[in-house]
Amino acid sequence: MEQRILQYRKQIDEWLTEMEQNVQTLSQHGEYATQAIQRQSDTQKTNIEKNDIEKTDTEEQTIQEMVQDKLKEHLVQVGFFQHERLIHLIVTVTFALLEMLAIVLSVISDSLFTLLLPIVILILLIPYIRHYYILENEVQKMYVQYDRMQRLQQTAAGSKIEKPER
Repeated sequence: MEQRILQYRKQIDEWLTEMEQNVQTLSQHGEYATQAIQRQSDTQKTNIEKNDIEKTDTEEQTIQEMVQDKLKEHLVQVGFFQHERLIHLIVTVTFALLEMLAIVLSVISDSLFTLLLPIVILILLIPYIRHYYILENEVQKMYVQYDRMQRLQQTAAGSKIEKPER
């Protein structure tokens, strides 16, 4: 599961970077097209303007649809990872409580089993804590990706381009 979440998040980061560059390029081409239209004569201006507007609108709509589809997919993936995170939190807390109980039991009793039990539980608890830590941080990063996707969608819709938070 750990590799899956890391790989998925990396894939989305790469996709977002590519899409942000595409939207910036589209925005720049729109600016250049506007400047070119301003230089044309009045009779040619309307034909060029209509073609450029239609082309830009189609590209913006295509990007918006791609981002919308990716947003839906991303929300599903975040849901899966949130569920996984919840399960691991429950398991980690259970192991931590068992560790505390084993420590109390080893203080009360003098048998070898009760002395080794806290050590065995601790050995099992450490990987769970590490895994839960990774899940928690990656899901938080996925929330940032979701925010970037929403900004990208707004930008593709013609809104002002904003710098992504990192």
